Amino acid sequence: MPLIRSLLVFALALPLAACAQSDVPRKPPRLLTNEQGCSITIDNQPTNPYQDPSPMDRACIGPYQLELPQNYYYNQMGPWHDGSFSLALEYPSLQPFKPGERINPSVDVGVRTIRIRYTYVGRIDVRQALRNAYTPRSYAPDDPAASLEGRIQGKPVHGLVPYFIDMQKIRNYQRARGIRETASVMKPDSHYDWYVSRDASGTIDQLIECTPREISESGVEYRDGKMVKKRIIGFAGCRQQFIIEELSTIVDVNYPREGLANWRKMEARARALLIDNISRKGASAPLDTD
Repeated sequence: MPLIRSLLVFALALPLAACAQSDVPRKPPRLLTNEQGCSITIDNQPTNPYQDPSPMDRACIGPYQLELPQNYYYNQMGPWHDGSFSLALEYPSLQPFKPGERINPSVDVGVRTIRIRYTYVGRIDVRQALRNAYTPRSYAPDDPAASLEGRIQGKPVHGLVPYFIDMQKIRNYQRARGIRETASVMKPDSHYDWYVSRDASGTIDQLIECTPREISESGVEYRDGKMVKKRIIGFAGCRQQFIIEELSTIVDVNYPREGLANWRKMEARARALLIDNISRKGASAPLDTD
């Protein structure tokens, strides 16, 4: 009898709970406008990342509005709550992951993810923003890891000029600063080799930082045509930086080091994803970059 009574009480409570739940007000969509005047709507409601075809969603880069299917976004659900975002493609296809494939991604999915970030640089010259990436800071002007001159220039590879880290210089510099020998900065895996390309005037227009050559292990392998993680700690990667001058935007692309040979394809894909899918100041007309 006590059990039956309890079940009856529970059954009667169910409709009341359902009514209470239905009475919970849904959060209204939130209009988010950045300082350059671009606006997007943050829905504030649960999103189904597995929906196929994936619905379109918008994001802002400075005054420009980007519109892409949700599965192109890093979280496959559009911009984050504050409007920030990045994109994710699969290596080596350079295509978006299937809807929902990056929700709780496996390690294997992680290592073959190409992450693309766009940063609008409206207050300083966008070329200066790129120069800052390979110019020593004023508080450490002699840091050999922070300049081309402090590195070992190598022979061109993949149409790029490499500037390898010089660990002897780095260790001598850090010792002079009182850094202990066991510090992480004394090890190659705390640094990056640089690869640069230059335009017709000789100015650097592309900077790519990669896990240094001292670490020959890639950390990845292929199984059934897919890149997967080896059963070791870490994997080698690259970060590619270039500018889209007409949009005052600097682009960061992160990918496995094996993708270095395809750096031109990485640039073209990241550039096209932005230029081909944005409107000027949120207008419905496509951007004219001529």
